[in-house]
Amino acid sequence: MPIVGGLDIHRKQITFDCVDTDTGVLQRGRIAPADRQHLAGWLARHLSEDTEMHLAFEGCTGWRYVAEELARAGVQGHLAEPADTAALRGPKRHAKTDRADSQHLRQLLIDGRLPECWIPPAHILEARALLETYHDLRVEHTAWVQRIHAVLFHQVVAIMAPPSIDAEQQPWPAPTRPLSAADDLPAGREQRTAWKD
Repeated sequence: MPIVGGLDIHRKQITFDCVDTDTGVLQRGRIAPADRQHLAGWLARHLSEDTEMHLAFEGCTGWRYVAEELARAGVQGHLAEPADTAALRGPKRHAKTDRADSQHLRQLLIDGRLPECWIPPAHILEARALLETYHDLRVEHTAWVQRIHAVLFHQVVAIMAPPSIDAEQQPWPAPTRPLSAADDLPAGREQRTAWKD
């Protein structure tokens, strides 16, 4: 493995720490902004046709585009599990920095101790993304329906009865308007209304 490195991914920048195992040359720095175009440009500057590169990065926000760009450039990407990677750091003795994170990933990869995860093929990643989006929309839909029902319940709006029930068969009368403070209410109802406010 001639070039081994670690990438610490964030929304605004990617911090890298790479070492050439043949020459011992160490390179550190940042790729900013953190997007496909700048990552691809950085890879193009550091790779030649016969260069072999292995880069480790954690499975956090943004890992997918990093993995895709590394594969496109011919770099071997190693996806690390974040919790296990943090556990291998040991007890925290000083503040954690991006530079320390990228160095830690590089060292774990060199030592062969990186808690590696499987990087699925592109078609599986697409299917996952679609299913996750559908699931999120479904959960949001349910939450909004429940919220609307709660607002309607508190505003004393009658929910329409099913079409099979006639108006005469309904066990309760539908209110004609929301109740106000000027309405004459039974004593118990006044107390409950005042307690809720």
